[in-house]
Amino acid sequence: MSCVTLGALRALDKPELVHRLSIRADLGEAVEFETRHGTGRAVFPITGGQVLGDGFAGVILPGGADFAQALPDGSYEIEARYCIRFDDGTQVMITNAGRMYPQPDGSYKGRTRAVFEAPEGAFGWLDDGVFFGAALSERDEDARVFIEIWQAPVSA
Repeated sequence: MSCVTLGALRALDKPELVHRLSIRADLGEAVEFETRHGTGRAVFPITGGQVLGDGFAGVILPGGADFAQALPDGSYEIEARYCIRFDDGTQVMITNAGRMYPQPDGSYKGRTRAVFEAPEGAFGWLDDGVFFGAALSERDEDARVFIEIWQAPVSA
């Protein structure tokens, strides 16, 4: 089935993904609690980290956080907001929202949608892209999470 079946005049291109950056976010001790509605909440302070891309690097600034909601199936809805300072001094905010799923080995894997807020200049392209993340939290490793960010370019 495709959109042509539904009335589109042409088929849509299959998205291609291009790897753009790798992230290690360092986490502080979580604040966890149950809400009166029976859902679990957790706030993980983001205390730092590292960012690597093709020809650039940066650090995650302390002060962000990952807000998580425990779901009945054992997964977590997540929304993380934090700032990156690239080696040239450019600062960019990222919001990474998605879902993390428990794995048989005790780790969590997830998918996110990343949205960047960047100034004009060398990293302005981050503001215009559509980005997806693949996230990993290793078993018994509460102090960091790893994310690979992929861009889905739209061709003309």
